[in-house]
Amino acid sequence: MIMSYIPEQVKLCLKDLVERLGRHRIKYVVIGALPIHFYGRPRTSADIDIVPISRISKEKLKKILADRYTLYYNGKTVMRFIDSITRTGVDILLSLSIAGLSQESLERLRRVDVDGVRITIPCPEDYIITKLKARRPDTFDFADVMSVLLNMREQIDWNYLTKRAEEEGLAHLIKYYLEGLKWKAS
Repeated sequence: MIMSYIPEQVKLCLKDLVERLGRHRIKYVVIGALPIHFYGRPRTSADIDIVPISRISKEKLKKILADRYTLYYNGKTVMRFIDSITRTGVDILLSLSIAGLSQESLERLRRVDVDGVRITIPCPEDYIITKLKARRPDTFDFADVMSVLLNMREQIDWNYLTKRAEEEGLAHLIKYYLEGLKWKAS
């Protein structure tokens, strides 16, 4: 089962986060490594990346998480916490645009199940955009994008992906990855 690649402590933390956000009626989207299990390939991850969709202040987020999560970085665009029980890192990106998501992205969200916990993730095209926007060195971002492109190439809405890439100033990267996809497929 692909969810076996997600460490138990990450799943426990995810369950707690989803329950907390739900109690406060905060809508969210999970980005980072977890969506790759549904679009690309199974791989492990030691943290959770979440973008609130509902408007919420940093103060309210801190209050909701205070009894279990220790805030160790309080930046302008991201808050980073550590779950005191599972030791799982939680990154909360404070706006859709920072993550590479748009209002249109919200219309295309998917609900998936992670061992009995229902979470919201971006559609494959928007997931690719989040990874291209992040494209951090020494991470799995490149491999994640290639994995989604290879595994979902028949299902991807290429017009939407191209449009979103242009909106985010990432069209040149899509061309680069498509060249890699053509090479890999040959």
